[in-house]
Amino acid sequence: MTTPNPASEQKRRAKSDRYLQISQRLLKHAQQQLDQGGTLQASERAYGAVSHGAKVYRELRGRNHFKHYRVGLIYDQLSDEESDLTLSSDFAIIESLHNNFLEYKLPTNRVRSGVSVARRLVKKLDSLQIAPSNSLPSSSIDQGQGRRLSLLMQLPSRERVATEDLPPLEYLPE
Repeated sequence: MTTPNPASEQKRRAKSDRYLQISQRLLKHAQQQLDQGGTLQASERAYGAVSHGAKVYRELRGRNHFKHYRVGLIYDQLSDEESDLTLSSDFAIIESLHNNFLEYKLPTNRVRSGVSVARRLVKKLDSLQIAPSNSLPSSSIDQGQGRRLSLLMQLPSRERVATEDLPPLEYLPE
């Protein structure tokens, strides 16, 4: 069994905190856009906030989150670990916001509801930062969960984004 490296842990914590700050800023911007009638931009900012929220969670666990498709896998895994099916269903709502950015089909009330769901997901992920991981016992993992876990457990071949390379907070609206 390996001993956790305090420097590596501190680095992951700093990166996780930065992803959370970005996520919270994107949520604020989504609300501002929505208040101004910009449902298209509000949709994408809410999706971005939830995507960065997933990075908060996975960064703390030291796992790979560098591919776009992994965001859904992360929410599915988290839903299993926390025994909370709303995490997966809420993410499906958020994906509809991302699709709205591309297709522009959702009415304002659905975008408003989606931004509210995004806020709830980010708050949940923020609370999980403090809580210990609820790992699934290996005896209860089905084949689909096993495949998902193997994808999420792959460590990146190198650190792709250094903390200092994340977008400066001053570039994001307050």
